[in-house]
Amino acid sequence: MSAVRISQVTVVADDLDTCVAFYRDAFDAVWQPEIGSLQFGRYPDDDFFLLTVADPATHPWAGGPVKFGLTVPDVDAAHARALVAGGVQVAAPVDRPWKPRSSTVADPSGNHVDLYAGG
Repeated sequence: MSAVRISQVTVVADDLDTCVAFYRDAFDAVWQPEIGSLQFGRYPDDDFFLLTVADPATHPWAGGPVKFGLTVPDVDAAHARALVAGGVQVAAPVDRPWKPRSSTVADPSGNHVDLYAGG
């Protein structure tokens, strides 16, 4: 069996334009309106990942805020960039003995994004 990895997550966005701008500005994601998703990396490379943005008024999944993690080259820089892009600090960057340096930010709709050192 080949390795299994997450390749798509759906988040609910209170405001589509604000959500798209946050992930574009904070993490260089590319908006793909034809599929309603932000694209990280290139398919079929290992860094490929889709973040689908759902409108709570029309999407069949009622959902709610979600939490997911992204591996980034520099946690402190990515965390700062996310705050400038409109994110809210949930947990400042910190080193812990059981995992790589990490932090958490909330996007403008309240979804939590854990940032992990390593990319």
